[in-house]
Amino acid sequence: MQTIPSIRRRRSAAAGLTALGVLAASQAVAAPDSTLATLAAHQAIAANVAQFALRDQGRWTELRNLFQPQGTIAVTWYSGPIDGFIEASRKMANDGSSQSKHWIGTPRIRVCGERALSETDVMIMARASVKSVELDITSYARFFDRFERSADGAWRILSRTAIYEKDRIDPVAPSLLFSLFYRFAGFDKYPAQYRHLAFGLEKNGYPLADGIIVSNSPHEAALKKSALEWSGCPATTP
Repeated sequence: MQTIPSIRRRRSAAAGLTALGVLAASQAVAAPDSTLATLAAHQAIAANVAQFALRDQGRWTELRNLFQPQGTIAVTWYSGPIDGFIEASRKMANDGSSQSKHWIGTPRIRVCGERALSETDVMIMARASVKSVELDITSYARFFDRFERSADGAWRILSRTAIYEKDRIDPVAPSLLFSLFYRFAGFDKYPAQYRHLAFGLEKNGYPLADGIIVSNSPHEAALKKSALEWSGCPATTP
């Protein structure tokens, strides 16, 4: 025959198990919600990154909406507020002084609350002419972005910095003049990571911006260290 104390102990244990079950269930529900929110952020940021190609189509209003009001961008030929970049890009398109195309890869994204970091492999393809020789220039780079979630819930770029790795130059059509031109063009005065792109820009009348960042440099390390501190994301071990 069960005593009253033993019955009370069993009831208490059952109540405790019920409470633990409710807690576990609530945590199980919360975890998927958090995961879904992170996945949604990744998708939104990836979609934003891909739409930088809108620049190649002259869709300026849509391009502007990818950035925060105070957004900035730093590339070989421009460094500053996004509005100035769009205005200069519009001028390039209108006067036909630059023909360029951007191939944009899949971004690597870290979301930390309302802030995020993204890094994306890109190819920048441009055309330039020297005398009678048409040249295609291909630059391999990365876009390193700081994102913030806006008040309307959209993820937008706070800053974008291009990091340059290497590039090449090729004649559009077979040319006997190309090898001679290449020998005397003076490419060596530019950093190896973007020397052909720099040459093409200057030939088209666009001076280089200050502070261009190249791959595996102290400036790249400093950029990423500052961004990581800003984001609040935990440091990762290489």
